[in-house]
Amino acid sequence: MTKIKINRKILLGIPLAIISFEIYLGIILGYFLGKFLSGRKTGQSGIIKSIVLNIGNYRLHFHHWLLSLGILIFNFLPNFSFPFSQFSLSFLGGLVIQGIFCYSDWHKIFIREI
Repeated sequence: MTKIKINRKILLGIPLAIISFEIYLGIILGYFLGKFLSGRKTGQSGIIKSIVLNIGNYRLHFHHWLLSLGILIFNFLPNFSFPFSQFSLSFLGGLVIQGIFCYSDWHKIFIREI
């Protein structure tokens, strides 16, 4: 009997694809576009540069996942809702997922310069 090896990430996406193909496609496209446009490794610059502000002896690093998460949060506040489709919101979710799971420095937002 032949064993078929299936990637667990694909299996996790199947229930989401059954519920809403639009959301599934948005997450996948957001993830891969984030992977393509951002740096290959932690600390490298990608095609689109991160926003970094120097404040005294500190650096404030606005990662792409942080910006996407901010837009998502504002969208769910009662008086600040943007007219985004499910696809757009899931695309932003894909960017958040890529930014957190692909970089070891994802949590370093406010960094002290020595």
